[in-house]
Amino acid sequence: CKYKLYLAELSTVSIIIPTRDEHLPTLLRSIHSILNRTPAKLLEEIIIVDDASGKEELKAALDIQVANLTKTRIIRLHKREGLIRTRLAGAREAKGEILIFFDSHIEVNINWLPPLVEPIVLNYKTSVCPFIDIIKWENFAYIAQDDGARGAFDWSMYYRRLPLLTENVQKPTEPFDNPVMAGGLFAISKKWFWELGGYDEGLDVWGGEQYEMSFKIWQCGGRLVDAPCSRVGHIYRQFNPHGSFSFGDYLSRNHKRVAVVWMDEYAEYVYKRNGHMRTVNPGNVKKQLELRKKLECKPFKWFMENIAFDLPQYYPPVPLPPYATGEIRSMNNSLCIDTKHANEHATFGLDLCLRDHQGRSGEQDFELGWRQDIRPKGRELCFDVPQRSKRTSIVLFACHGMRGNQHFVYDINNYHILHVATRLCLDCDLESRQVFMEQCNTKNVYELGEIIGQGAYGCVFKSRNVTTNETVAIKKMTILRTRDGLPTSVIREAALLKRVGKVDHDNLIKLKEVFNEQASVDRQNIYFIFEYVERDLERYLKMHSPLDINQIRNLTQQLLTAVSVLHSHSIFHRDIKPQNILVTNNDILKLADFGLAREYHEHKVFTTVVVTMWYRAPEILLSSPYCTSADMWSVGCILGEMALGRPLFAAKSESRQLRRIILLMGLPNEDEWPQDSPIRREAFENYSQPIITLERLIRFEDSCAFELLRSLLSFKQSLRPTAIRALEHNFFRRTDHTLCTVTWSSADIAEATAAVPNLDAYTDGDFKFNNDDDQKIENIRSRTNSIDAGYYYQSWSSPDDGQHMLTIDSHISSVGGDVPQSPIDIVSWWSDSP
Repeated sequence: CKYKLYLAELSTVSIIIPTRDEHLPTLLRSIHSILNRTPAKLLEEIIIVDDASGKEELKAALDIQVANLTKTRIIRLHKREGLIRTRLAGAREAKGEILIFFDSHIEVNINWLPPLVEPIVLNYKTSVCPFIDIIKWENFAYIAQDDGARGAFDWSMYYRRLPLLTENVQKPTEPFDNPVMAGGLFAISKKWFWELGGYDEGLDVWGGEQYEMSFKIWQCGGRLVDAPCSRVGHIYRQFNPHGSFSFGDYLSRNHKRVAVVWMDEYAEYVYKRNGHMRTVNPGNVKKQLELRKKLECKPFKWFMENIAFDLPQYYPPVPLPPYATGEIRSMNNSLCIDTKHANEHATFGLDLCLRDHQGRSGEQDFELGWRQDIRPKGRELCFDVPQRSKRTSIVLFACHGMRGNQHFVYDINNYHILHVATRLCLDCDLESRQVFMEQCNTKNVYELGEIIGQGAYGCVFKSRNVTTNETVAIKKMTILRTRDGLPTSVIREAALLKRVGKVDHDNLIKLKEVFNEQASVDRQNIYFIFEYVERDLERYLKMHSPLDINQIRNLTQQLLTAVSVLHSHSIFHRDIKPQNILVTNNDILKLADFGLAREYHEHKVFTTVVVTMWYRAPEILLSSPYCTSADMWSVGCILGEMALGRPLFAAKSESRQLRRIILLMGLPNEDEWPQDSPIRREAFENYSQPIITLERLIRFEDSCAFELLRSLLSFKQSLRPTAIRALEHNFFRRTDHTLCTVTWSSADIAEATAAVPNLDAYTDGDFKFNNDDDQKIENIRSRTNSIDAGYYYQSWSSPDDGQHMLTIDSHISSVGGDVPQSPIDIVSWWSDSP
């Protein structure tokens, strides 16, 4: 809003503030905020209309205060007239071109006036309402309202709200059409106000005037809008400070009067909802009906079909039956929720169930309405959850029908009442008889089914959300709590999953929510709730093997897409394997399980105890620093496995894993071998000649696939393509076979594969590898595995004594890196390494 421009010439305004027995400091704050934040050349006057106040401070004391203010004057009424006629008295005295009606307990915000009056300058038949923010009555804290809504009504004539339309949401700073104003704060051209006859003087005190003004603005050729950039704070008082009135049932009479004059045949819905109104005398409405005829105002049916067209969807003229009715009883069957006929904003608790204790009074009969709100039967006050924190109390609040704070669902299987917006459940304390919202028992919200996956950190269950019947996958981890709370690894995984969830990509598994519950005194269960996918890639390959080239191309492209999205957000997976790749029934691939994933930063060193061994890159096996290219090696392993039908590099130990890689790929030259690896290239020279080459083992129908595979399985990290570059490979781009050198037929592949010996049949003797060397490598690997990833290597130095020293920075990333271990392990490893 602060970047919007407005017309240089705007109309002058008269601000009319009716008041009766208002607190003087509150009234003065309202006046001073207007004087301080309104362009002087646009402010014609502030008119305070005193409706025969009884407070002494609003007499001489107010006169003295106003005498010292500019452009402010008081009009005093000698008898009580009520809000509506008090406003009319101010309007008759106004000199400005635009009338602005305010309550006496408001504070305008910065630059409130231009966006409020500009639409009126452009079209004098446009009336404008500001966005009304909240000033808390307890401490005057200023709270912005939500993103806005359109005003409406229900057929009991309560003010309601409708959600914004799509075009309103897409232009959040632009004025939008509003069917019904809230009534307390709005601006209107003085000319248009009096053309419309002003307020109906037959309306008493307050109530119904916002409907009368809104209906005739729209039906008589005008327009009513809300201006999001005009912000005015309003104090919503907890109680009515004015006591009783001597006007009788003025509210029913006002509503009847509005219905008779403006609502045509739709008034019948109001009478059916409020049976007593049929006999209410609306008074003489001849003048109002003549005005409607004179202005050639449209019928109410036009208003309902063109302006409030979606109102029946949220507030149907004929009430729909509730989903359920009855008492809300505690699980131990002893106490019931009792709202005791309380008023709005009141909290409530438990009491003895009336059905079990005859003769007691209370209010324990409730409805779960068709809009999924809960209310005492026959009332328009709903259960409302004003805060998102645990153990927050529930209050009674006017039912608005827009779900949000009032949206509850009931699970008939486990008797849970779930608040949808907060994902908290209705709970109670039997001893104190309090009712509040508490974290749901996960096992009650979700029904755990069969185990579909198992790993070092927990089990994955196929499960069902009993409130929505949705099938989900739940990863359950049982964690030992420390003095500091949950382990860093668990918090890190949750943070990364949340970050991945914000990416919202079809090829990344979606995390729906995370729950935790106390399993025992020192253990806690953590539940990660994911979308359910039918199978992993390992099972998919068993079901569909052998894959044709188009299946391989499709799955590889999706996998690379998932990896490219992660890498573009500085995340690398570090455990890409068939069990962590899921495939739907529609062959949509989703990368899952981010337990070992980390946030990547240049110069950051990570632990080498990552990636299931068969898919582990050489640099990790060689205890050398690594980066996102390690993921690309794993993708290459997956591509080869899809073509071969079994893992490329399956071994029982890390040393054998290295040998198997070199057996198929050949011994890399000195330049390709990691220079900072404690494991030397010379250890592998005894079997530098491969027995079986990768080219003999895998033969694709499309030789471009082999070119891609070979690049992904480059021994040197820098030679592997990035995921984005790999997606540009000819394997995915071309539709013919002209760009690659050799193409193999299915028959050629079958014949060649049959002739290749089984790698699993080879023994250590076939590799001619020295057992001493084998043990040395394993010893080095076991020591280097203790290197902590949370530390940065800041500098290397060679002191005079010739001993290598390592300087360590103890900074730990909030997401990246591993759980810190003692720096002594790092220093010890370095001094002992060859």
